[in-house]
Parts: sequence; structure tokens; C-alpha cells
Amino acid sequence: MSFKIAYESDFYKIEVDQDNNLLRAEWLRAVSKDEMVTGGIKLYEALRDSKVTRAVANAQRLELLDAATKDWMSTQFYTLLSQTHLQKLARVLPSSLFSKIALEAVATRSEAQNNNKFIYKNFTSQHEAQQWLGV
Repeated sequence: MSFKIAYESDFYKIEVDQDNNLLRAEWLRAVSKDEMVTGGIKLYEALRDSKVTRAVANAQRLELLDAATKDWMSTQFYTLLSQTHLQKLARVLPSSLFSKIALEAVATRSEAQNNNKFIYKNFTSQHEAQQWLGV
């Protein structure tokens, strides 16, 4: 695979492999709401510009999210992603039960509001997530 960096900071990295129609994003540490919004917008921009349809989002290093961050994710983040060509999103969740439940609740809430225009599935490892995407 030939990944090119679309965005990189001390808290988030996004890489795109155009040839294999795949985006790979990874949170590098726990983040604030502002960092989550920045990362979310950068992910949207990378998906929009690359037009890839498959993505793996690794959130294993994320910790508990505050209410404002969860609200933004469920009401705006998934709406942004649904404005791209994204069809399948593999989410690698943290091992912490509380962090995992928080991220699952965000996606469930977004689905209930009909904000999702793509299929997503949760995983415990990067390898499983990529297998589901056919990588």
C-alpha cells in the first residue's frame, strides 16, 4: 500500500491510499473538544478531496469525551462525513469500557437522527478493521 499523509499533528494523523481507495486515520493521544473538531474537519476534507469510499478510524488512544465533544460528534461530525463519498467506516475503539461506550453512543445517536449515509462497524484491532474493509 502506498499511503500519503493528508494531515498530521501531535494528536491526529490522516493518510490516504488512492490506489486502494482507502483512508487511514489515527488519534495519537487524548484530545480536547477543539482538537476533536479540528481533526474531524481535517478528516472530512481528506475524504472529500480524495473521494475514497473506505476508511479506518483508529480511536484506541482516545479517553473519555466531554458532553460538548460527544454532542458535536453526533450532530455535526457524522453529517460532515455523510457529505463525502464514504461508504464504509471501520472504527477501532479503545479498550477502556467507558471510552468504548461513549464512542458507541455517539454513533448510535447520530444514526437515530438519520445523520449517517455510510455503513460503520466497530473493532478492537486495526487488523480486524482492515480485513472488514477488504484490505
